[in-house]
Amino acid sequence: MGGLFSDDHIYRDLTIALGLVLVSSPVLDTLFDSSRIDSYLFAGFLLFALYEITRRATDLVIGLALGVPAVASGFFNAVTPDTPALNVVPIVLSGLFLGFLILRILKDVFTGSRISSEQIFGSVCAYLLIGFLFSSIYGFISLVDHNAFAITDALETELTTVNERRNSGFFTYFSFVTMSTLGYGDIAPVSSAARSFAWVQAVLGQLYLAITVAALVGIHISRNRE
Repeated sequence: MGGLFSDDHIYRDLTIALGLVLVSSPVLDTLFDSSRIDSYLFAGFLLFALYEITRRATDLVIGLALGVPAVASGFFNAVTPDTPALNVVPIVLSGLFLGFLILRILKDVFTGSRISSEQIFGSVCAYLLIGFLFSSIYGFISLVDHNAFAITDALETELTTVNERRNSGFFTYFSFVTMSTLGYGDIAPVSSAARSFAWVQAVLGQLYLAITVAALVGIHISRNRE
């Protein structure tokens, strides 16, 4: 039951794994000078998430049905050349698996009469997963329409290859900048689909924080009154 990874701390484990992916990605990209590192890291996270979620019997069937194809296609995509035809399937499958994870976590976060550490970690984990989910959506939009996003000249110079504009790290950056409403302006949604999902994510990000904090505070107040 103890240790870093245990059945009682699934959401803590997932939050730690997500944090490691976000922190290590830019460092490894620089060390190995490769735009493929993000794909390997994300595929590795999907594998870890599949392991974590399927340790619960209630999530085993759905987790395997969505997670195994997502993990397999993710690793396949990481080791094969970047082509639109090969990239679409991993993006769609990983998006479905992330959606399942988010719904499962939120169900646990808003259930119960007292606040636990798992609820706190779960709320953080779900927020980060929403960012990755929208990253997959933006990646899919870019595959369908290569002109869906515009970038500044400075960023264009930094991105030396076309593939760097389409890797997961590129859209993960845009996703979290959008969800936190930072709006640096170095990447802009141009197509109708890209603009629509961008404003939906921006609104959802703010609502999520407000609703989650209110719900956890409400649970805390209810517990103190008992």
